[in-house]
Formats: sequence, structure tokens, C-alpha cells
Amino acid sequence: MMYWKDKTFLYIIHLVGVVFFHALATKGLTLYNKTSLSRRRPFLSGAAGENMEQSVETKAKPAPDKKRISIPPEYLFTLAAMVLAMAVVWAFTGHWPTSENPYRSYTLQALAWLDGRLELDMNYTWLELAVYKGKYYVSFPPFPSFVMLPFAAIFGPNTPDHLVSLFFTLVGVIYALKLYRALSGDLERAEKYVLFLFLANGYLFISIQGWVWYLAQVMCFCLSLMALYYAVRGRGGLSLAFWACAVGCRPMVVIYLPLLAVLIIRQWKKQENPLGALGLIKKRWYWAIAPTVIAAVYMGLNYARFGNPLEFGHNYLPEFQLAEHGQFSFHYLLPNLINICRLPTLNSKGGALQFAGFDCMAFWLIAPMTISFLAAFMYAVVYKGRKHLFDLIALPLMLLTHLLIICCHRTMGGYQFGNRYIVDMLPYVFYGLLLFHPREKGFHLLTTMLMTLGFALNLVGTIAVYNHWI
Repeated sequence: MMYWKDKTFLYIIHLVGVVFFHALATKGLTLYNKTSLSRRRPFLSGAAGENMEQSVETKAKPAPDKKRISIPPEYLFTLAAMVLAMAVVWAFTGHWPTSENPYRSYTLQALAWLDGRLELDMNYTWLELAVYKGKYYVSFPPFPSFVMLPFAAIFGPNTPDHLVSLFFTLVGVIYALKLYRALSGDLERAEKYVLFLFLANGYLFISIQGWVWYLAQVMCFCLSLMALYYAVRGRGGLSLAFWACAVGCRPMVVIYLPLLAVLIIRQWKKQENPLGALGLIKKRWYWAIAPTVIAAVYMGLNYARFGNPLEFGHNYLPEFQLAEHGQFSFHYLLPNLINICRLPTLNSKGGALQFAGFDCMAFWLIAPMTISFLAAFMYAVVYKGRKHLFDLIALPLMLLTHLLIICCHRTMGGYQFGNRYIVDMLPYVFYGLLLFHPREKGFHLLTTMLMTLGFALNLVGTIAVYNHWI
């Protein structure tokens, strides 16, 4: 087993390298076919040149093959790049996706359910368990436990949590690309913006492990992108269902329901019915069935465990029971706002900067997509105000509300690199960036610079924290 694990990195590099260079070659040939004729235009001009170009294009175009499934090279390229970046972190930290998971709370909960119990069989002191009436419960929202049920039934306590997390990461990459295409109309620069989202804004840190805290965030991230994509495409049933699943991972994303509802109504008006929301409710009322059932399951489970349909269990953590101001309080707001803005400090023993490894640091350094979003937002206010009036008003308000709720929490994520609670906001920041951003070259150059900064900081910082260097 250890021999196989030692070779894992080489196998991953080999496999992903093949996919990477295939995608690169495919993309290169595509670009060549699009531009090679234009390079010859100085030799032919006018109607003769146009006729010659049309003739060559007609001859060069292969006959359509209806049975062939074509995968855009951007998808292969982006997926391969994501896995390569993660593999570098695995190699430097030793946290392979095949390693044991000591923080498998969702598996323990799934095993308890399979055994006919709501509570766990004992107190796992290294996990954040809720203590209620002398019994021990998983204190996190339950959706990931439902995902782990079949794995727990097959593998028992040795579920492949890290591989499940990797699966949701890759699905999230795919849906980020799909969302980019739905909003932009093409895949030009898609791989750049999607890798910016996943590698340069704090997501890399939580994607490496299937630990209980990170697995829920990875699932929420993926499900939020799926909810946004289906809302943009006007498929309200799927959008609301995936949103409800995301709430079962990270309840604060409930804030974004109005945005999804407006997107669904907007597409309904464009595609099917000019009657607006009323017509949508009459004809597509069944879109609400899935989220209603999912919410009912959450509430029923909460009531059965804690006697409160809105209590997932975190209020019964010993640390919050003993806290003077409880789990949420405005008392925490100002200190946490200071924490998410604090810059690295100069180490007194040398010239190296010292990065905080606990309770956050300057969010614009670790998540520079927020800077791109603000720049795009200001551009849209000036040039796209009438076209995107609702989004320009509602989206920043939702993001700000989410941020304020985060800062009213007693903890800001504990030991980490960056600001992992802010990661939950990024799918919606990504949506706003794609909606608002200008097509000018200067903006893309700014984004490239910020992406480079974010990727460098997150890659090195993730490795440093997992190795306990900071």
C-alpha cells in the first residue's frame, strides 16, 4: 500500500500530463485553423481574397460526424491544470487523496443512521460534536452525510472522503466553465477565469482534504455553481434543488435565493412566458417540490435531534455554550473585520513577512478576485447600469450581508491559510465578475496580474500551513 502511495504522484503527473498536452495541442490546432488564413490576407484582397478564403475553409472543414462526442479542449486543459496544482500540494505535504481521514464526522453520522441511531456511539473528542441531553451529535448541517451514506454502507468507517472531495472539485470546475459559457456566449479566456477562481482565491487550501470542515465547503462551492448555472439557463427546478443542497452544507448561502429566483424569472420571460412570476408559479409550481422536500428533511432531522427545526447543532458545541456572547454576536463584528483586513507583518528575526495562520488575513491578498469584481462592478455602474440594475444593487447587498454574518461569528475558521469562510461567497463573486466585466484588454491584463499574485500566495501558503511552517 505504501509503495502504491509513493508512486501516486508519478502516476497522476503522467496521466494528467497526457491530458494536458492533448488539450494544449487541440487548442493550438483550433487557434491555428482560425488564424492561419487571416495571416495570408496581405497577398489577396477584395472579392478574390474573400472567395479564396471561403473556398479553402469549405475544403478544410471535415464532414460532420453525428456520433462523435466532442469535448472542448478548454475543459480538458482546465481540469488537468487543476489536478496538477493539487498534485503539487499533495507531493509537498504528503496529504494524498488515498490517506486516512481522522476528521470523518459525516461518515460517523452516516454509520449511525445505518445503525438506526441519530446520535453517535461515543464522544470523539477531536471532532466538533454537539452535546445535547447527554448524547453526542455531529454539529454540522447534514447534506454531506447523505452523500456519504452509500460509501459508509460499502466501506464502513474507511470511506474515501478525500476522493469524494476531489470529485466535487472537478465537477465544480466543469460547471464553472459551463457558467462562463452561458454568460459570455463562448469559451474565450474561460480556462483563465475558472483557474483564477479555483486556484487563486483560497479554494486550493480547502480542496486538498476531505476533512469535515472542508468537505462541506467544497460541496457547497460546487453546488452553488450548479445552482447559478441552471438559474442562468432557466432550469428552475434543478437550480433550486442544488441551492437547497448547498444550504445543507453551508446554511449562510440561503441569502442568495432572491438572486436565483430573479435569474429564473428573467429566463422564463425570455424563453416561454411574458406573464412573469405569476405565470411561472402557475405553470412551473412543481419546481418548488425538490427544495421543499429537502428543507423538510433538514428541519425534521433538526427537530428530532435538538427539538428545534432550525438548529443544526452548532449552538450546542461546548465552546459556544461556554462563550459569553454565544456563537453569533455583534460583539465579534469589529475584531473580525479587523482580522480580515490585517496585512502580513515583518518578522523581527529576519526580513521575511509573517503571515497569520489563524483567524484570517487581508482578504484582497488571498482572494484577489474580489478586486477584479469591484473593478468590474464600477465599470458596470457607469456603462451597464440600466441593463443590470437588479444585479448591481442586489448582488453587492447579498455579498455584504453574507460577509457581516461571517464577521459576527465567534470564530473565523480557526487554523487556516487565508479566509476560508469567504470562500463560500466566491461562486457569486464569480457570477458577478462574468456579468459585469468589460472586454477591454486592460481589464484582462489586470486580472492576469491578480491571478498570478493569488495563485503564488495560495500555493505557497497552503503548503506552508499544512506543513506547519506558519
